[in-house]
Amino acid sequence: MEKKKVKYPVGEHSFPELRKGGYIYVDKTRYVHELIEQGKFIFLSRPRRFGKSLMLSTVESYFLGEKELFEGTWLGQHEQEWTQYPVLHFDMTETSGSEAISMNLYLNDRIAEYEEDYDLPDKSYLQDLGSRFSALIRGIFRKTGQQVVILIDEYDNGILETLDGSEQEKDAMSTVLRAFYKQPKAMTKYVKFCMVTGVARFASYTLFSGPNNYLDISMNPDYADICGITQQELVDNFKEGIMKIASEKNESFEEAVEDLRQKYDSYRFTRAYKKVYNPFSLLSAFVEGALDNFWIKSGTSKVFVKYLTRSEFDLLELEDMWVKREEMEGKYTPEDSIPLLFQTGYLTIKDERDAKLYRLGIPNGEVQSALVDQLMPAFMGISQKLFNTRLTDLQEKVQMGDVVGWIEDVKSLISTIPYQLFGPVDSLSKEKDKQQESKDKSIASYERTFHIIVHLIFNLLKVEARSEISVAGGRIDMVVSTKKYVYVIEFKLDGTPQEALKQIDDKGYLLPWHSDGRKVFKIGIVFSSKDRNISSYKFIGE
Repeated sequence: MEKKKVKYPVGEHSFPELRKGGYIYVDKTRYVHELIEQGKFIFLSRPRRFGKSLMLSTVESYFLGEKELFEGTWLGQHEQEWTQYPVLHFDMTETSGSEAISMNLYLNDRIAEYEEDYDLPDKSYLQDLGSRFSALIRGIFRKTGQQVVILIDEYDNGILETLDGSEQEKDAMSTVLRAFYKQPKAMTKYVKFCMVTGVARFASYTLFSGPNNYLDISMNPDYADICGITQQELVDNFKEGIMKIASEKNESFEEAVEDLRQKYDSYRFTRAYKKVYNPFSLLSAFVEGALDNFWIKSGTSKVFVKYLTRSEFDLLELEDMWVKREEMEGKYTPEDSIPLLFQTGYLTIKDERDAKLYRLGIPNGEVQSALVDQLMPAFMGISQKLFNTRLTDLQEKVQMGDVVGWIEDVKSLISTIPYQLFGPVDSLSKEKDKQQESKDKSIASYERTFHIIVHLIFNLLKVEARSEISVAGGRIDMVVSTKKYVYVIEFKLDGTPQEALKQIDDKGYLLPWHSDGRKVFKIGIVFSSKDRNISSYKFIGE
């Protein structure tokens, strides 16, 4: 008998469709019970395509009393009563959300559908959206005798789509949404349960009347993996997918797991030391049998990219920064892009101190590639097409072993980066009269800046590029590997290539690749703090 093919629910966020369609399902139903026990008004923030919509759909099926869909799940085994309630479900991504008028039309249309479903009078004559919504809630309660369940998915779609718009456009959108969102709280005696999801933390916006009535579980450690896939869930549920990856890459099961971890894991949303994979990218990788940047290709808002490129932040500091919790939960502004980067999934929690101070960093290889691929062309002031052309040329030279060619290409790319990304031009010269320790710190900071730039560029080339590799003799700055070549690179600031090559020899950096079979290049690259670029280099092939 032919083995049944595994069905991966890529982009499927309907719980009934997923269960009826025979898709593989990671059981998160325990959280439905916990959410209901937790309170009446719940808010959850997670990045796009992280499973929020599926969780809301699961909650909807529970309140609709669809017991048969939960067979074999945690909730199916533990729930005793399956009472059916009226459910109002609003998905704010069903409208473009770019204009207040389109958002208003969408919400009125959805209310009209529910008026028809429950055989209620058409209240379109009410000019105020909030009044019509409250009349719907009250009317359903009186019609059915049951409190109403309200689910609002991606509540902030209108906020994000007008992020880079005029103040007039933002105010118009806020006016529409505020009239709608304040109703559940105002109608609390008619409401059984209300859950709102989104990317932006709603406490920073005045869309909800009395936001304290909503319990924000976004950073609650008890809900660390309510969305996303844990390491254990990966190996327990996706063995076939992992083996498919392993087969395509001609590697072991364990090696494939490690590849997936580096590419898609390490999202951490709470102080609990529990990390999750991006579910959309993970499932897409299993379908394709290959690792790619699926999440970012699924549709990043152009407004988001445009907004970030005019924001005041240092792309090169995103690898490691300590911030206060309120900075992560704040409102999006051009002066402070940290809330946007954290809440949209471009930064994640790496460490924390006393639940007040958090160390943020880029989660994984996919996000790192996305940041560079989307933002570097904008920062460089060149088109995406030209940027990709230069990367393609660079990739060919790396694969061919043309060291001079690819170094010159990297030099050309760096030359287009604005000076402000590197900090003040004379920051090193100011250190001359200070203590040597301070000067050494300044030099180390500059070396790291140039190092990160090169690392980010190589990250886009679909070659293996690793930094700060520990070996017996010390730490190698960077190693780039292809099928035929290994490039062992040491960076120096305002030094000489000979010094860099000597360090490679003295510390035995080439030893791990002596019996590798590939040609190994040791390369010394010198950056100039004055010119902000590669000033000299030297290499030797062995």
